[in-house]
Amino acid sequence: MRQIDAVSHEVWHKTNGTKLPPLNTTYYFDQLIDHDNPSLGTFKQRYWLSYQYYEPGGPIVLMNGGEGDASTLIGYLTNLTMVGYIAEKFKGAAVLLEHRFFGESNPYPDLSVKSFRVHTIEQAINDHEYFVKNVHLPMPGGNHVSGPDEAAWILFGGSYSGALASFTMTRKPGLFAASYASSAVVQAISDYWAYYEPIREYLAPNCTADIEAVVNYMDGVLTSGNASAIKFLKDSFGLGAVEHNDDFAWIFAEIPQSWQSNALSIPGGPMFQFCDAIEVKDGKVPGPNGWGLDHALAAWINFYNSTYFASRAYSSFSCIGNNVLRSVL
Repeated sequence: MRQIDAVSHEVWHKTNGTKLPPLNTTYYFDQLIDHDNPSLGTFKQRYWLSYQYYEPGGPIVLMNGGEGDASTLIGYLTNLTMVGYIAEKFKGAAVLLEHRFFGESNPYPDLSVKSFRVHTIEQAINDHEYFVKNVHLPMPGGNHVSGPDEAAWILFGGSYSGALASFTMTRKPGLFAASYASSAVVQAISDYWAYYEPIREYLAPNCTADIEAVVNYMDGVLTSGNASAIKFLKDSFGLGAVEHNDDFAWIFAEIPQSWQSNALSIPGGPMFQFCDAIEVKDGKVPGPNGWGLDHALAAWINFYNSTYFASRAYSSFSCIGNNVLRSVL
């Protein structure tokens, strides 16, 4: 899931105009550490809530944040996305739930074998059920929406959390009235090169051509072994301090990856902004073959440095002994 940028956290109820808690207000649910052994106790699972569209009797639209810090996904509570759009359309509330072991929702404070025994898809599915049946949402009437007998719950997810939504619907029939699984990865494939094929095929041909030209160029530089050329390329993007070439290359997969979120968010996302920045020159756009490497590379560098990186802070840090890259608000 990608973050939705430039979202105001200030909200008012759509009907009565009452000012509501900011969207980034964090709530905590006492989730079971092990659904197969409740005697082990609970941990604090974070969630966020928007009831700006809610009217009594409306559905509760739940989205699991998946494999990441869910606090970066608060924008999904708004009508900029399908989650918030459905909540608005049917006068419901939108809830964002953080997946166990991500962000600050940790049953155990380490990555030991003991911890991983409760870090399973089955436990995550059961988290959905326990949350739905036991949560008292901090909103008017929020203590009368627990379980499918009191309210209609709708489950959303994208990518891994989309698969989790599909698995939940299969394993817990009747728990949710409906689900929306976007780009759901329901089959595990170790080297799924075809992931980018729909993007290559359905993106504007000129943008695809220029992306391929730049990617081929960068692949050549990064695999050349020419340290000065690699450093020059990294410095051009303001990422000269990034040590590992694969970490540097990963940055350039972020925007194409945002394509999968188009079904969950309204048009105008990073992929379209990027293509406009690359393909519009002096008010003109090229034919299907694009502008070519020289212009595409220069425009890509300019877009990343002036626009894309402006809303993100990139830094090197150590994660389980490896230097990786992280994007944060």
